Order: sequence, then C-alpha cells, then structure tokens
Amino acid sequence: MAYSNPVFARSLIALLALLPAAGLAILPDSKEPIALEADSSEFDKQENRLIFQRVRITQAGLSIVAETAVADGLDFSRSVWTFTGGVNIDGEGSHIRGSTAQLVFTDHRLVQATTTGEPATFDREADPEEDLRALSGNAESIEYDAVESTLLLSGSARLLDGANEITGDQLLYNIIEDKLIASSDDASQVRVIITPQNGAEDAGVDETPAGDGELQEPDADDEDSGT
Repeated sequence: MAYSNPVFARSLIALLALLPAAGLAILPDSKEPIALEADSSEFDKQENRLIFQRVRITQAGLSIVAETAVADGLDFSRSVWTFTGGVNIDGEGSHIRGSTAQLVFTDHRLVQATTTGEPATFDREADPEEDLRALSGNAESIEYDAVESTLLLSGSARLLDGANEITGDQLLYNIIEDKLIASSDDASQVRVIITPQNGAEDAGVDETPAGDGELQEPDADDEDSGT
C-alpha cells in the first residue's frame, strides 16, 4: 500500500533524504586479504567445524570481534561463520552490535550479516563530505545484505537520524533505490515522528495506519488536486 497524501509523503521524503545516500555500502566490499586472530582454536572432527575463542577477523576496513566463532571452513571463498558473545562488526564509519551474528562469505567477500540481540544495534557516523547525518537504529534482528544492498531491521525496529524517528515491527531500507518500507503486525503500528529542522514547517503527522506501507513521493497530479 503506497501513501500518496502530499503533506504526509513530503514529510517522509524529507526524512529519507537523511538516510545513507544511494549506493553507499553499510559495510566494506573488499577482496583484500583476511586476517584472523584468536586466543585459541580447535577442530571438531565429528561436526566438521572450526571453533575459535576470543576471535578477531579483519579485512581492509572491516573488523569482526566476538567471544566465540564457529565456522564450517577456513576458506572464505564460501563459508558461514557464527559469532556469539559481545559481537562487534565495524565498517568504515558504521557499527553493528549484538549478542549473536551469522556472517556469510563468498569469493572472499562478506555478502550477508545477520545480527541478533536484546536489542541488536546499528549506527553510522556523520560524514560531512557525503552530506550524511548520523544514523542509528535497533531491533531484535538486523540483517545487512551486500548483494541486494538492503538493511532490514526486524522486531520492535527503530531507526532515527538524531531528530526524526521511524518505528515498526519491520523496517527495510533499500540503499540503491534510496527507499524505506515500513510494516507492522496486527498488534502494533508504524509510527513516524518528524522533528522540524531550522524552522521547517511541521507536517503534523506522527503515525501511520497499521499494516504494510511503502513510502514514496506523491504524484504531481495529487499535489495539483490538493488531495
């Protein structure tokens, strides 16, 4: 369901403009050498898996730290890693925190990172050169898909840029298309709080109806008709 009320939609477009610019990755996309450091390691032959304690993995601008890491193979050309305990995933100006995380590597590139916590948190530092304000969010689960270029916050999700805030059961941000889709279950609502900046006009809208909603710019015909 697309919301086409001009005042409502304009407010959301203004908010979306504060999110990361199109094409700007959340975590680094690199094929640089990968380094792994750990206090100890062991091989579980029965389960055919590697176990590392107090592990740190780095690759160019990417850093992953956790108490424990379990992998189905050391070859990052195709492997799945599960991290538990104080998981910190840091990129170039971005940070994801949680109690557990599953990372998928293909062709020595990180292609997917799913982090859970109570809650899992995400934040991106302000970047004046890219004209980006600080962005942060939290949810029961945060999934970054480098292939689809999306950031999905699920379960009591919340995303804010320091002034404006969106909450809902699920928030999906498409980085390439610069589009945010918010949805909620029957027991909750999507809620949008717009805080005027620099004397900007207050749109007077602070929540959306329950259900799925795709936030998009109104058609020119709608603006002309005043509906």
